[in-house]
Amino acid sequence: MDIEDTNFDAEPALKSILESPNSLDEIDQLIQATRAIKFVLEDEITQSIVKGESTKPTSITSDVVAEFHQLLAEVGDITALSRETESAISQLTKDISHLDNAKRNLSQSMAFFQNLEQLTESYFQCRTFLESNNFKDMRPSYNVMSGLVAYLQQYKSVQEVGDIVAKVSRLQSEILSEVKKTYQDLLSSRSIANKGIDESMLRDGACALLETNSGAKTELIDLVVNKLLYEVSEIFQVDDEAGSLENLSRRYVYFKKVLNGFSSEFAQSFPKDWELPTKLTAKFYSITRKDLGILLQRELKENPSIDTFMAALQTTLEFEKYIDVKFANRLNAEPRLERISKSFEPYLVLWIQHQDSLMNSKILSYMAENKISQSSDSLVLPSSADLFRRYRSLLSQTLDLIQSGDGRDQMLRELATFYNNWLSTYLEKILRPLLIAPNVKIENKEEAMTYTLLLLNTADYCTTTIRQLEDKLVEYLSDDKSLNQPFEKVQAQYGSIISSAMDVLLNSLIAPDVAFAWREFDNTDWKNVQVEDYSRYTFTLKELFRNDQSIMRKIIPRFNRELYSWSFMGKVIELICDGFMSCIVRLLKPRPPFANLNNPRNLQLPQVVNVGEQLQLDTECLRQALVSWADDLADLVNGNAASSKRIKKHIEKSFEQLVTFLKLLTVPLDDPGIYQDNYAAITGNNKSVISWCFVLALKGLPWELARWKALYSAFQLAEDGSAEPSMLPVLVRCGSTVLQFQSDLTSVNDPTWQKFIKGDLGLKLVMSKPRSSGSDERSLSPTPRLVSSKLNGNIKNLMSGTGFFHRG
Repeated sequence: MDIEDTNFDAEPALKSILESPNSLDEIDQLIQATRAIKFVLEDEITQSIVKGESTKPTSITSDVVAEFHQLLAEVGDITALSRETESAISQLTKDISHLDNAKRNLSQSMAFFQNLEQLTESYFQCRTFLESNNFKDMRPSYNVMSGLVAYLQQYKSVQEVGDIVAKVSRLQSEILSEVKKTYQDLLSSRSIANKGIDESMLRDGACALLETNSGAKTELIDLVVNKLLYEVSEIFQVDDEAGSLENLSRRYVYFKKVLNGFSSEFAQSFPKDWELPTKLTAKFYSITRKDLGILLQRELKENPSIDTFMAALQTTLEFEKYIDVKFANRLNAEPRLERISKSFEPYLVLWIQHQDSLMNSKILSYMAENKISQSSDSLVLPSSADLFRRYRSLLSQTLDLIQSGDGRDQMLRELATFYNNWLSTYLEKILRPLLIAPNVKIENKEEAMTYTLLLLNTADYCTTTIRQLEDKLVEYLSDDKSLNQPFEKVQAQYGSIISSAMDVLLNSLIAPDVAFAWREFDNTDWKNVQVEDYSRYTFTLKELFRNDQSIMRKIIPRFNRELYSWSFMGKVIELICDGFMSCIVRLLKPRPPFANLNNPRNLQLPQVVNVGEQLQLDTECLRQALVSWADDLADLVNGNAASSKRIKKHIEKSFEQLVTFLKLLTVPLDDPGIYQDNYAAITGNNKSVISWCFVLALKGLPWELARWKALYSAFQLAEDGSAEPSMLPVLVRCGSTVLQFQSDLTSVNDPTWQKFIKGDLGLKLVMSKPRSSGSDERSLSPTPRLVSSKLNGNIKNLMSGTGFFHRG
């Protein structure tokens, strides 16, 4: 392909030039040759461009110039002709313009005199109707007169026109005065029937006349409102006894009488769209609110009376509720209207103090009432629902009392503090007395179960509703949507008592029944055990799980929420597994002092192997019993399949750890290498030294240093950097015993053992609680008391909303 071709491909050429490694030696010459050709091509391109520019035309022909001059001359001729034409047209239309102006002036004059004639006729008609106070028939003429006088305002500089406008204005004033006088007479008579006045004459006549004059309309409305409220202002003055806070209810009663009297006697004399009852009420609100501001400051500043304040507030709220119902809440839509109850805002702390006394009475009544409802199977104290109904009522009253703004936000925070204090009081006075103290002997388990479940379910209900209450308070805040977490502490208190109640159910009611099986475990002759059938204690546990009358079966379906039922089932599983593991460790653990051949072991190595095999058989029996138990209870709880599957997975995982541990007990110790291989395979190559030592001690390995060193050498040889160094999971169930074992092991007196333990094994002395006589077995109790804090951490995860606080 030619290099000058537009589709030239350089790749074949480059391959031929650089076909061998030796071609790289001549790369400099190739670059120089390429650069030289590039310069040659650039020169050729430049010459071509210069040559092309030199061929362009450089001049314009003379013919073109001549044609251009001719064109300019023609344009000049056309311009002159257009000017002449414009002048001729102006001369022709000059006279027509004068005629148009004359016609327009004539039309305006005719319209003026016609309007003047109509105005004069309307004026005299209105004056005639005014003499007989016939406002209804006056209305058309008055509207015409009012419209035309506005038209004549532009000609007011003409004296005659100015005189006419002045007469019309005087007539309008006379009409307005007569309308006012008529209404004054009407209101003074207290009855329209006594005056013999036609209501439609006033409504459709007098009032309609004022629609053209907004100022006059406002004057009449103010006149009527002030006239109707005159006696209210005179009778209930703040300096008189009638105007005191104690007589506030009389003021409201009197206004109701005025309002009802207006509706029955005078309402038909005014158009409905004037909304005089609403304006009358708004004016009364304004007067009363002003008076209340003075009264409250004077009577409550120095010697505040809760009773007087609450009576006035309650009366005001009831009156406002009456008005809202009467006007179908239309007053709330008035932008400038402020409710009377707003006057109480600066003193609402007294209202809160009054609520404290009411709540104290409530708590006393809750303490006296029967804790268990006879008409319901629900294990929730009725008083808890009543408490939150009271809170909801207080919240509604607060929202009614205070409109949005800083005042409401502050009041809502005060209310949150009030709620928080009384929720704590309810917890301490009502719920905590139901909690059974630890180590108390329980005579009636049924009763103890009922009251403990009552406590737990009520506390759960309170916890859930507290959260809804807090959300509702935050919803009505207008600022940064924060209450500064006033309920955090009380939520924790309720969560703690739920944990304590769960602790009582597990350790005070369930654990004693399970403890009988563990005593049977302890009484088994493990030295001479024959691996043939399940041990006796397993049958006891199976019977406990199957017994429909057992406390365990009665507790689980009686939680108010199935979430607690599943959680409690998980705790029971942990109780069984922990107790089983504690029994095994108590049976097999060595007694101090360690590293002493004169201190015999309870069971020898072959006996421990038999025990391990028997316990594996027993473990399978317990696993099957728990799975069957979980299936039965799933039907009682009515839980979903996912929850049932989760609890079964919990059982399988727990017993898998136990089986792993029991397999270690059956592995022979004859060959250190083989033992280490089996140990690594069973534990997942766990490299925890203390776990390794503890398992050997439980297996009954004698305190022969040579055997321990041989086994440890195999353990070291199998060491893997990626192996797990933490304690075996199953040993976490008896973690305190493992720590005690490490403390005893690192405290041996023999120097050679000390060197092996601290040097080779790398174990360090750990602090452990001093062991008193007989405490060795007690520390490994098969039914250890669950720590409340462990339960409390999960309480928040068990909550779900039930929708209590929904205002409206």
